[in-house]
Amino acid sequence: MKSLITLALGLVLSVAAQADLKASFKKMDSNRKGPFTVNYLQGSRSRVIVTDGSASGTFQFQAAFRNEIGQELATQYDFYVANLFTTNYYELMGEYVYGDAYSSHDIDHNAMLAAAPRAAKKAGSMVRHWVLEKHYVQNFPNTKIAQAFKLRGIGGSEFEQAYAPYFFNFYMTTLTEDFQFLPVYLLAKSSPIAASNSLERARVVVNQIYEGLLARFGQDQTVVRRMYQIRNVIHNQLSQEVVAQIDSFHREFPWYRQESSDLDEVRSIVVAYYSVSAKKVSEFAKKIGANDIVAQADAMAKNGSSPDSILALSSMIANLRTAVATSAVPAAQKSDALLVILTANQYLNKEILNMSSVSSKSVIKAIVNLIYVEGFLIKDNWQYFTGEVDSAADVVAAGALFADIADIANDTLAQAFNPSLGQWLSVEPKMQYFVDNTIKSSALNTASVIGKKIKK
Repeated sequence: MKSLITLALGLVLSVAAQADLKASFKKMDSNRKGPFTVNYLQGSRSRVIVTDGSASGTFQFQAAFRNEIGQELATQYDFYVANLFTTNYYELMGEYVYGDAYSSHDIDHNAMLAAAPRAAKKAGSMVRHWVLEKHYVQNFPNTKIAQAFKLRGIGGSEFEQAYAPYFFNFYMTTLTEDFQFLPVYLLAKSSPIAASNSLERARVVVNQIYEGLLARFGQDQTVVRRMYQIRNVIHNQLSQEVVAQIDSFHREFPWYRQESSDLDEVRSIVVAYYSVSAKKVSEFAKKIGANDIVAQADAMAKNGSSPDSILALSSMIANLRTAVATSAVPAAQKSDALLVILTANQYLNKEILNMSSVSSKSVIKAIVNLIYVEGFLIKDNWQYFTGEVDSAADVVAAGALFADIADIANDTLAQAFNPSLGQWLSVEPKMQYFVDNTIKSSALNTASVIGKKIKK
């Protein structure tokens, strides 16, 4: 953990530049719409404020763009806020296909793919900041930037849904280093292609509920102790039983539901997480012609999961994760392949966490595969650790590798988000919790939980 924060703070920016960045960020946070302009209609020939009539040419989307402060942060500090799939993709195409980031133009996906090598550096910075901005918005809901995302008119969900696959199909062709996969995986996980809330959101909301009750009643009140138990389960030992705990909380304290729907949101996220199935994995895999994954998922849907079947599916998904960052998966299928990876990873983590005990090295190897699938290990490290699991004398020795894997994963996270995390830390030191929250929402948390369930 220390190495991550140290590296993140090793900024290229001078002390004066950091002060300027903080000043610009603070100025943005005093604006009602944060980093956003008013809402525009974007046509292929013009961009028009929604209240001023129709945009000329072919209609593209409706969204708010980066305002003057947002553009200043991007151009002067390589610091991207106000990130939307519509505007980011459109502006990248404007700059690298049409020569003007702020132009109104036709959509040409093939030309965008051809321009990918030139757009890679800027797009990579966008993606890193995008993930960090999402974390900031979730964890600092009272800031202007967070409130701006809640304003009607920032970006229509139907347009974000349509443009997200365009962006991922393009961006996945720009990857040249294995470290770059982790940010795009995290972005995809909370994007429209995933079509579900992430567990990170549940952890953020339940912590806010607990902190609010603690401030209101003090730590000795029963309602606070009950919420503390729910919070700890969701943060540290997630299991399906937490749904029953939430229902029990509502029965014991019916007044809370009348005051807030936040705990219902947490419950919905957990229910959605545990409802993902092998059948859903098969359905998505059929779309990209991944017949091996289809066959394995269908078998698990029929017969249930076992250590060996979990290992088999995790190995297939790990191979797909390797392929999706190369030309082995066509650009037009990359977002669909990401969806297979996301869904299978969620399903497998759920199945592993449901185990009451672990006595097979197959489970340990499957978890190593999933840590690689999520991007916390680069390919060389993944191959090394899977080999070490194979060579381990028993499941206890194999499980002991998790400590070294966690250290390597932290280093990967550091490199993947350098220098962007350091910039965010300079404007908000509490962004250091991005590290902990990201790990707790990953297969690294599964490794931590399973490490305590290994039969000795």
